[in-house]
Amino acid sequence: MSATMVFGFLALMNRDCVKTFRGGSSTAMYHCIYETTIQCTSGVVFPAMLRVYSPFNDVVLPDNTMAFVSVKMSIPAAVPWDPILLEGISIIAVPGKTAEWSSPP
Repeated sequence: MSATMVFGFLALMNRDCVKTFRGGSSTAMYHCIYETTIQCTSGVVFPAMLRVYSPFNDVVLPDNTMAFVSVKMSIPAAVPWDPILLEGISIIAVPGKTAEWSSPP
């Protein structure tokens, strides 16, 4: 598995909040998991999973949210069968509705 840093815009969907425990500890951490995609300059699109630290009862972003992200990207050897793993460092939701952006003026 190789890793790199990525900065860019991602569309987030199919959110899920999970409780995780650090190895052997009883202290819980909360993360939100989003599905997204990564598109290469060649036009090939790969599935990806974005994991973001989220304090308990934090606001979860709705489906089809566009966000500017900085993430650590880990690429498994089994791509495209396994999704690319993204660990969120900074995520800024872009205001507005994505449906409004997809139609020409």
